[in-house]
Formats: sequence, structure tokens, C-alpha cells
Amino acid sequence: MSIINTILKRFSSGREWSKGLGDEVVYLVKTLKREGNLGIILDCGAGEGRHSIYLAKEGARKVITVEADPDQIKIIEEKKRSLGLENIEIVNEDIVKYLETLPDESLDGIIDSGLSHCLTDEDNRKKFFQLAYKELKQGGLYSITHFGKKENLSRDHYKTTLEELKTLFSNKYWNEELKWHEASWARRDGKRHFAYKAVLRKMR
Repeated sequence: MSIINTILKRFSSGREWSKGLGDEVVYLVKTLKREGNLGIILDCGAGEGRHSIYLAKEGARKVITVEADPDQIKIIEEKKRSLGLENIEIVNEDIVKYLETLPDESLDGIIDSGLSHCLTDEDNRKKFFQLAYKELKQGGLYSITHFGKKENLSRDHYKTTLEELKTLFSNKYWNEELKWHEASWARRDGKRHFAYKAVLRKMR
């Protein structure tokens, strides 16, 4: 069985789509749906597209799925075709370069599920956060999962402290909708990841 068919079997339309999703992503979707603002959502570094598929099935007007890896793009495209999801726009591009093309305040929500800690160049990482803030509408939601200092399995990542993240997302500009919290989950090899998560609302 091909990798694409294996993944599609795992994500068949009869399955519970919130399974395997982060609490912060589900929180963002439920909050925006309740407020009537589940409009244009950007999924940054979407990987195999589990969050994009979830967003699309939950009724987002448009999900912009950005992924730099062409092999992952093929998987997302096949999922989209197989499930008949017309509200997903797939973009094979570097996330910072893509954000530079967007008009200001054009997004209702941003999913950063393990993307920003992959930006190991400090200037590039700062630019990503600046652009994400710029392109998010006032009142929009930003969901983040970022590896913490306890994470010792992934060497090619920027690992931070909770204090650094709280400073970066100053309460002068952001409100904590889902409070910062530490999360830990098992890998397939039995070891564990450690990350910080939150959902933040752009205040101004």
C-alpha cells in the first residue's frame, strides 16, 4: 500500500476528525465558529494536512495550506481530491515568502502547529512573527505549539522558554484566549515531546 493510501485510510471520512488534533487548534475552530468568524484560516507548515482537513470539514470559508515540502503537498492534494474539499487552497512555498504576498489583516485565524520552532534563523523567525501579526485581522486568533527547553529529541529546532514566548506575545498586543500551558505527548518510538501551547487574540 502506498504512503498516500495508508494516510487516506487512516483519515477516511467516517473517522472522528478531531482525533490527534491539538487542543489549541480545536479551541480556535470552536471559538471562531461560535463568533461566526471561521473565514480565512492559514495553516502554516501543514505537513500531511490533518489540521487543514479538520478546518475544511468544520466549514471554514477558505483554508490556505502552506507547506514547503513537495512530497507532503502531494499527500495533501490527494486528500483534498479524495474527500472533495473545495475550500482548501494548497500552496507549495516557504511560509515567510508567502506571508509577504498577503494583504494586511486578511486572515481570521493562523495555525502555527510546530512551524515557528523550525525557523532556526533568528531574523527569519522574527520576520515570520511580524508578518503573521500584520496579516491577522484585529480580533483574529493565532494558535501556537512551540517546542520548549525540555524538548531534547529534535536538534534542528529553536527551543524556547515560556517566559520568552510570553515576552514575544506581549499582552499589549495579544490576549490569551487559551492560556499558555505545557504539553507532552508520546512519539512512536516511546519517547516524548515537550512544547508550549496557547491561543492568542490580536487586540490591535
